[in-house]
Amino acid sequence: MAIVEVIVPQLGEGLQEVRVMRFLKQPGDRVERDEHIYEMETDKANVEVESPYAGVIVEWLAKEGDILPIGAPIARMEVEGAVEVSPAGGSHAPHPTAAPAPSVPLPSPQPVVAGPRTDVVIPPRTRAYARQKGISEEELRRVPASTGNKLMPEDIDAYLANRSAAVADAEFVDYPLPPQQRTFIYRIKRSSQLVVPATLRRPARWDSVRRIAEELRERSDVPVQPSEFQVFAYCATRATLNHPKFRSQLVGEETLREYKHLNLGIAVARPGDELVTALVKDASALGFVEFVKAVQTQVRKARAGEDQADASMQLLLTYMGGYQMIDAIPVLVAPAVGILFAGDTFDVDGVPHVNLVLTFDHRLINGVGGAEFLNEVAQHVENAEALVSEAL
Repeated sequence: MAIVEVIVPQLGEGLQEVRVMRFLKQPGDRVERDEHIYEMETDKANVEVESPYAGVIVEWLAKEGDILPIGAPIARMEVEGAVEVSPAGGSHAPHPTAAPAPSVPLPSPQPVVAGPRTDVVIPPRTRAYARQKGISEEELRRVPASTGNKLMPEDIDAYLANRSAAVADAEFVDYPLPPQQRTFIYRIKRSSQLVVPATLRRPARWDSVRRIAEELRERSDVPVQPSEFQVFAYCATRATLNHPKFRSQLVGEETLREYKHLNLGIAVARPGDELVTALVKDASALGFVEFVKAVQTQVRKARAGEDQADASMQLLLTYMGGYQMIDAIPVLVAPAVGILFAGDTFDVDGVPHVNLVLTFDHRLINGVGGAEFLNEVAQHVENAEALVSEAL
C-alpha cells in the first residue's frame, strides 16, 4: 500500500483553475480506478472527475467551493500496487493487467509511501484548523513544524503570531483573499470568457412600490412585512413569466435550456465588502407571501456567509437603495443570462424614481427582447400596488 496525492487534472487547453463543486466520496470510502469521486466546475462545464487509482480515500485536501489551480493536490489516497511517475511528473498507479511500457527513457520512479516523509505531515485536524484561521493550502505548506515532521495546530498559532509581529514593521501587508471573493473572481473570469454582455437602462416610478411596502408593514392580516426591495424583486420575477429567455440558459453554443420557473439570485453584501448570492428556487411559482418569506430566509442565510449560487440560476438582482448610488452598469456573472440593477431613488417633479439597468447575455437575448423584458419590469414596478393586491 502507498499513500499518494491526487491532483487536479488538466482537462482542457488553457485551463488554469477549477472550482470544487461537491465530493462524491468520503474519507474511508473505497473506490475503483476510473470511478467518479468529485465534481468540479471549469470555464466550460461541470465535470465529474474519475479516480486515477483503486484504493481508499484518506482525506480531502480541499473543501467544497474552493478554487484550485490545475495540478494542485485535492486528496490523499491509500492505493494498491506500485506507484510510478509519468513523464509529466505526476504519479499514477497502472492497471494490474497493463502491458509493459515501451522502452522509452523515463525519470526514476519516486514512490510516496506511508510512514516518515521528507516533507511535513499535515494531519486533518491541523488542516481544518488552518482553514478556520484563513490559511490557504499553499500557505499551509510553508508553515514550519516546531518538532519532528508533523504540523500541529499550535504551529499554526505560532506562525500567525510571528506573522503579526512582522506586520508591525512592514511597509505593506499581504492577506489571502476570502474564499467567497476567490469564488466571485473565478465566476467573473469565467463569464468574461463566455458571455457577450449588452446593457439597457430606463427609469421607473417608485412611489407604488413604496406605498405598498408601507401599507403591508402596518397590516395585521398579512403575515409578512416586505421591504421595498422584496416588492421590487417580486415585480421582476413576475415579468419572467412572459419572457422565457430570462428563465433559460445557453448550454454550449447550440442548445437553449428553458426552465419552467425562475431560479432567482440576489446579490447580498456582507461586512468587509464581501459579496455572496442568495438563491430562491422556483421563485416565479410562488405567491407573494411565500415569495417574500423565501427571499427573507435565503437572504438571512447569505448574510450568515452561505453562498447559494449554483448552475441553475438564470437571473440575478442587485439593489443599491440606501447607498446613494442612482446608476450603475451591473456585471453579468454566468451562468445567469441577466442581471438587473435598481438604484437609490431620485425625485422627478416630486415623485420618487429609480433607474433600472439590465445587463444580459447577447448570445441568447437580443436588444428588443431585453427592452421588452425591462419595460415589463418597469410596468410592474409602477403598478406594484395592483400587482401585489391581486396576489394576496
